[in-house]
Amino acid sequence: MKHSLSNLILFVFLILSCSGESNDDATNTNEPDKITPSNLTLSVEIVGLDSNNPSGDGSGVVRFTASANNAVNFSFRFGTGDSEESSSGSVEYTYTDAGTNTYNVNVLAYSSTNHFVSTSKTIEVYVTPPMDADLVKLLSGGSQKSWKVNAAYDAHFSNGDKQFKYSTWWEASAFSKSNAGFYDDKFIFKSDGTYIHETNGDVFGKANYLNQTFGNTGQPINSSNEIEKYSLANYQTTFSVSKENDENKLMFQDKGFVGFFVGQHEFTIECYDDNNLFVRTVDDQNRAWYIWLTDQEVSTTPSKDLYTNLIWQEEFNYNGKIDSNKWVYEVRNQWYNEELQATTDRLENVIVEDGKLKIIAKRESYNGKSFTSGRIKSNGKFDFTYGRVDIRAKLPGKKGTWPALWLLGSNYDDIDWPKCGEIDIMEHAGNRLNKIQGTVHHPDKHGSGDGGETNEYTNVSTAFNIYSVVWNEKAITFYVNDKPYHIVGNACALPFNWDFFLILNIAMGGTFGGSVPDSFVSDIMEVDYVRVYQ
Repeated sequence: MKHSLSNLILFVFLILSCSGESNDDATNTNEPDKITPSNLTLSVEIVGLDSNNPSGDGSGVVRFTASANNAVNFSFRFGTGDSEESSSGSVEYTYTDAGTNTYNVNVLAYSSTNHFVSTSKTIEVYVTPPMDADLVKLLSGGSQKSWKVNAAYDAHFSNGDKQFKYSTWWEASAFSKSNAGFYDDKFIFKSDGTYIHETNGDVFGKANYLNQTFGNTGQPINSSNEIEKYSLANYQTTFSVSKENDENKLMFQDKGFVGFFVGQHEFTIECYDDNNLFVRTVDDQNRAWYIWLTDQEVSTTPSKDLYTNLIWQEEFNYNGKIDSNKWVYEVRNQWYNEELQATTDRLENVIVEDGKLKIIAKRESYNGKSFTSGRIKSNGKFDFTYGRVDIRAKLPGKKGTWPALWLLGSNYDDIDWPKCGEIDIMEHAGNRLNKIQGTVHHPDKHGSGDGGETNEYTNVSTAFNIYSVVWNEKAITFYVNDKPYHIVGNACALPFNWDFFLILNIAMGGTFGGSVPDSFVSDIMEVDYVRVYQ
C-alpha cells in the first residue's frame, strides 16, 4: 500500500514537469496569422485578336495579367505543361502548336504565408503553321517572282456567295476595269517571306475598307462604293503561306493584300499552276472575292480572240449520213426532261446535204413515241479540254421545238450527270422565239443551272447566226455573232476542267420546250459548220 502510493506521487511529479516545458516551447513557436489572397482576377490579351482574327494574328503570343489582394507571387499554368512564376502578375507566353487550339489556363495567387487561391480561363489561340516549301516556291519561283492581275480573261475579277469556292454573283469581262488602279500593280513574293506591293501610286478597292485601313484621302467614290484609284505608295511587309485544313492559306502581316482591297489580309489559293493563281478572300459582309493572277506578261488581246489555232472542224461538205470518223448517232426512245421524241439514225431525221447538217424533228408514230428527231455526238471521236467553239446554225422556230448545241463531260459514263458537267452553248425554244440561252450545269446548280439569255436577235429561225463559247480555266463565256451575253466563272471546284464532247440535237416539248401544238408537222435545224480553236 505504501509502495503504491509513492509510485503514484512520482508519476504525477513527472507529468507536471514535461507539460510545462511543452507550454514553454509552444509559446516560442506560435505560427503567424494565416493570410489568404482575395479578389483574384485574370485578364488575357491574345495578340492580334480582332473581328477578322478571333484567335489572334497567328504569332501565338498571349499576354496574361493577374491581380489579387494580399498576393506576393503568381504562378501561371498555360495548359501546355509549361508554367511561369511572376511577382508582378504579368507574363507573356508564346504558343507553338500550329493551327487553332483551345487551352485551359490556370493562375494561382500566393500570399506571404504561402496560402493561395486560383482561377482559370479557357482561351483559343491560332498559330500560323510553318511555311509550306512547295507554296513558297510557287509564289517566289525559288527566289523572287512578280504577279499581276490577268486582265485579258473574263472573270479575272469576280465575287459570290462565300459558301462556294467559285464566283456566283458577278464576273468582270476582260479589261473592263482598265480605269481602276490595279491592273498595273505588281505583287512580288520572295523566298525569305518578304512581300513587296508595287502599286504604281494607286490601288483599287471598296471605299470604306480603304479609308478605314489606310486613311481617308477624300478621293471620289463611285456608285459601287469603290475608289478606283486610291492613292497608296509602294510598301513592303511579310507573308506566310501554309497548307491547313485542306486549304492553301496566304497571309500578310501589317496591311498587306493582293488585288482588290476588301479589308482582308488573309487569302486562300484555290487553283494554281506554275504561272497562274486563283486567289480568294471573304470580307466582313460574307462576300467572297476572287482574283486571277499570272506571272506572265498580260496579253493586250482579250481572251475571246486568243484562240486562233483551228484543231477540229466539220464543214459538212459531203452528202448522206454523218461522217462516222467524227460523229456518233444517239438512238433512243426514252429521254430526260419529259422530252417527247425518239431519236433515230434515219436520213429522215439526220442528213447532210447542200453543205449543211440537217436535223429534222417530225410528228410521226415511232416506237411508241409521237415525234422523231436526231441527236449526234462527238464522244470517242473528238473530246477536248478548253478552247473556243463556233457553230453557225439556223434554228427551228416552231412551237414545241427545243434545239441545242452543247458540250457534255466525257466522263459522263463514269460519274454521271451533273457531276460530269454540262455546257449549253445554245438552247432555244420555239415557244420563246428568238430568246437564246447559254447555261452551265454542275452539282450545285443542276436544275436550271447558271444561265444567261439574250433577246437581241430576231432572225434565229430565218437566218444563220454563229453561236460560240469560249471556255478556259478562268471562265466560260457565251456569244452570239461574237457578242458576249453571259459569263460564268470557272474554278478548280467546278467540273469544267477536263475533256468534253459535242452534242447537236432537237428535242420536242419537255421542261424547256413546252407544249407542242396539234398543228406541228416538222421543223429543221441546219448547221453550216462546227469549228474548235485552241
